[in-house]
Parts: sequence; structure tokens; C-alpha cells
Amino acid sequence: MTTNEETVRIAQRVNGMVKAYMAVQDDLFRPSLRKILRIPGIYQPVDYEKNGEILEGLLEDLAGVKSAIRHDVPDSSLQETRFLGALRGYVSLMGSAVGKLRFICGRLGERSRGAAYGKEEYRSDMTELRVIQKKHLEAGLKLNGMMKELADGGQEEGSGA
Repeated sequence: MTTNEETVRIAQRVNGMVKAYMAVQDDLFRPSLRKILRIPGIYQPVDYEKNGEILEGLLEDLAGVKSAIRHDVPDSSLQETRFLGALRGYVSLMGSAVGKLRFICGRLGERSRGAAYGKEEYRSDMTELRVIQKKHLEAGLKLNGMMKELADGGQEEGSGA
């Protein structure tokens, strides 16, 4: 049986995944002096393999969350069912974003080992990623509003007893 706490636990699990995704994205794309200055002892290249492994793990975790949501929906209240449905859509979009970022990370890793990955192809891949991320962000904003409603509803039910 699903409770409001279980729904919150699933949402918190997804939030942790978003933080891990953002950390990988920052490591890949955020400029830093440690990446720019090619001075021995200071220069630190991006670890594409490690980031790829993190993204692969996120894809597996997202699949687990989708399964947990499917399992929990039948026992949920109407409001929780709506929230879990929106969360499942959010998780699907996040999976698309993680998958695309994983692809780009892999290609960048190949390029660092001498393979071809041209600017036009990179730009095209980044444009696709941004489109997916925009949809993911919009779904997240909707989900945050629903989470507030769910939390408010739980407080109102608890205070009326």
C-alpha cells in the first residue's frame, strides 16, 4: 500500500538523481581553470568514462523508479495517482536527457582518444539535448506545483483529525 510518505520518498529519490545528473553536466561543460590551464599538477581532464558510468547508473535507477511508480499507483489516492503519473512522465523525460547526455559524453570521450566528432555534429547533438532538457524543466515545474498541492493536502488532512 502506498502512502503519502512513500510518494515523497520516490520524489526525493528522483531529486537525488537530478543532482547527480547536474553534477555530471557541470563536470562535462562548465569551464574551470583546472580544465583550461594545461600545467602539470593543475590540469585535470574530464573523466568521460567515469561520467558515462554515472549516467548509465542513472538510467538504471530511473528504470527502477518507473517500476516503483507503476507498482504504487493502484494503491494511491486520486491526488497521489495524478502526481505519480506526472512523476513518471518527468522520469521518462529525464531518461531521454540522461541518454542523450550519455551519448554526447561517449562521443566526447572518443574524440579525446582521437576519433572524429565534428563541430556540426556536436552542435546538433547539443541542440537535441537542450530541447529535451527544456521539456524536462517544464515537466519539473509542473511537478513542483503538484508536490506543493500534495503536501498541502496532507497537512490539511492531518490537521482535521
